[in-house]
Amino acid sequence: MKKLRFSKKQKKQLRQLRSWGIVLFIFTMLLGFVVGLMFFVRPDRSVSEKRLLTEFPEFTISSFLDGSFFSQVSLWFSDTYPGRDTLIAADQGLKSVYGIKTSTMMMGGGTGDDIPIVEEEADADDTLTASADAETGDGEDPETGTEETAAETEATPTPQPKVEIDPPDAEAMQAAIQSQIQQGLYVKDGAAYSVYYFNQNACKIYTDALNNAAQKLSGQANVYSILVPNQSGAMLPEDELKSLGGSDQTQAIQYYYSLLDNVTGIKTIETLREHNDEYLYFRTDHHWTQLGAYYVYRNFCEAKGWTPHELEDFETMVFTPFLGTFYAELQNAEMAANPDTVTAYVPNGTNDMTFWDTNGQEIKWHVIEDVSTWNNSSGYYCYIGGDKPMSIIENPNITDGSSCLVLKESYGNCFVPFLVDHYQTIYIVDFRYANVNVVNYVQEKGIKDLIVMNNITIAAGEQVASTIAGLL
Repeated sequence: MKKLRFSKKQKKQLRQLRSWGIVLFIFTMLLGFVVGLMFFVRPDRSVSEKRLLTEFPEFTISSFLDGSFFSQVSLWFSDTYPGRDTLIAADQGLKSVYGIKTSTMMMGGGTGDDIPIVEEEADADDTLTASADAETGDGEDPETGTEETAAETEATPTPQPKVEIDPPDAEAMQAAIQSQIQQGLYVKDGAAYSVYYFNQNACKIYTDALNNAAQKLSGQANVYSILVPNQSGAMLPEDELKSLGGSDQTQAIQYYYSLLDNVTGIKTIETLREHNDEYLYFRTDHHWTQLGAYYVYRNFCEAKGWTPHELEDFETMVFTPFLGTFYAELQNAEMAANPDTVTAYVPNGTNDMTFWDTNGQEIKWHVIEDVSTWNNSSGYYCYIGGDKPMSIIENPNITDGSSCLVLKESYGNCFVPFLVDHYQTIYIVDFRYANVNVVNYVQEKGIKDLIVMNNITIAAGEQVASTIAGLL
């Protein structure tokens, strides 16, 4: 093999290149070190991932001795590195330059428990659509659709809520929820779909909690369960859905509802599948659209004996482009080329609301907020201010004392605006950030309806089910 020979000029150029390479490497390391020391600009929230970042750990003697304190500091340091969202996006951009990405792929996965078969399905269906008013003996005015009870009196001012916020495990639970949503992702033609895995223990904890609440509130308030399928269960063809290996969401929701006692389960997945040629779920985000929520709202109205509003009755606001949580995770080029659009329907009675943030500060806001000037990952924040520990909406056009409390995660955000024109007062509690005994709160405020609303993938987490059980 012939040995390569370099001229003196070429050797000099090589030495210069090596020197510059060493200087560039040292400079990059020093720059990273200096930026890492900029504690005052460290973020506390990831906009792209829509989550709170790791907080600096509390020092204890035990954590110091067992070494866990230093592990937590390391996690905090890496998770809150200045400019992390920009760096993550740049990394994903570099990855898209090399390799081959197909338009259809499966990422991650899991296993689910077997779903017990529900006996006497016809009777179960009748139970699901039955009005909960029969449980408490309440009646409704056939003309107005509003509830009339012997206990109702003239409207009284709504007292300020007394609720603890930001429970200690909120950060850990939110991280668990994100992991639950993204443990199995099916990506197809610029859209992502969560795969659902049934968890028997979580199901029992969840349904027992609702039954416990209904028993305690018997004769005082109606309890409703709204379990919403994720986009795969509602949108994908049956044969394609089965090929993904997840659990059957229709069967799972039916089983959840069969375990309920004196709780009205609201029909969801059947209706959404009937309309799945429409824009019911975002392609780049794990949430449903408000159009999807509208069809479930109509089912809720049927259970209540109300006449639902038509979509054309609402003023609309449109926000585009929207690139949501799936895009933040995948940085998929097809998603970027075909972003989502967020359409919001403004309530007729009022667009004013109040929420309390995680610091306990009271903030006046809007049921539908104009987020057109926000970044392109913020579209879903237009609904009820996003995820807040406690919120209240009061409709000045209704004075019959009607009220409800919605216990929810973010899937409830775009559903709540449809309730505004049917209740005088709506209380909203996000179980991830509020620490309140919901049953006692309903009793104390004389609330008529308790609505527990969750996406079934999120409800399948035992930590979520246990948290909800702790509030009920």
